Parts: sequence; C-alpha cells; structure tokens
Amino acid sequence: MDHTDEYIKEISEKIDSKKDYYAEISNKIWEFAEPRFQEYRSSELLQHVLKQAGFSIKADLAGEKTAFIAEYGSGKPVIAFLGEFDALPGLSQKADAAERIPANTGSCGHGCGHQLIGTGTLASVIVLKDFVKEHNLQGTIRYYGCPAEENAGGKAFL
Repeated sequence: MDHTDEYIKEISEKIDSKKDYYAEISNKIWEFAEPRFQEYRSSELLQHVLKQAGFSIKADLAGEKTAFIAEYGSGKPVIAFLGEFDALPGLSQKADAAERIPANTGSCGHGCGHQLIGTGTLASVIVLKDFVKEHNLQGTIRYYGCPAEENAGGKAFL
C-alpha cells in the first residue's frame, strides 16, 4: 500500500508546526549578515540547533573555520543536504522593505537568500530525522554547512 500522501502530510505538518521557530533562526542569520569565511555566528547557531536535535557535529573542516557537517543515523541510504548562510558585501537591506533601504550602508546582506536556504535545509533535515526515527527507518542524514558559497567556492573545499 502506498502511503506517500500520508507521509507528505505528516512531514508538512511537522514543519508547519515549527514555522515560527525556523523564521526566528532565518531572521537571526539575516541580521548577522556575515561575509564569506566569516559566518561565525550563523554557523554556530545552525550547529547548536542541529546538536539539540540529536545530530553529531564535525566542525572546522577543510581549513574553513565555519564549515561543518551534521550527521544523524548510520548506514545507507545517505541523504545529504547543503545549507548555505553567507552574505554578500554591499547588500545590506532593511528587513521587510520592498524597496532598496540599506540597514547599514556598505555592509553585507543576504541578496541571494542564503539565510533562507540554510534555515530551510535545517528544517528539512530535522523533520527527516524525526520521520526516520518515528518510522524506524535505516539511513544517514547529513547537513553540509557550507560557508563562502558565493564568490569563494566554499563547497569545493568540502
């Protein structure tokens, strides 16, 4: 019997039930607006949340202080997600403004939505971990915390 619709509904409800929590994380990363290889607070926040959710953390990877891998489970399949969280120079922007209003002129900002990518990926791995655990499934779930994704090739080093 195919339970796909049932599983999709279950997973969607789990994410929806914590949408305010994830929005808060995304907003913090937006405010941090840290440039490539300097995403210390963003990386620390994501690692902290993943550790609380039961993931093991390997940090300071490939010479990148803000790079990390969070992992849950063991064996196959290995399901991996890429979370980005770097900001770009000169793109400072006031939150909730539809027009260009720099929060701090000349400062960094999230012009490519990496605060959303990093947090959306975070929500995905946590809900998948809960689903795997509740349904007694096998496999490994990984979150690759990727700094310097924009303009510096951070993921190439990972």
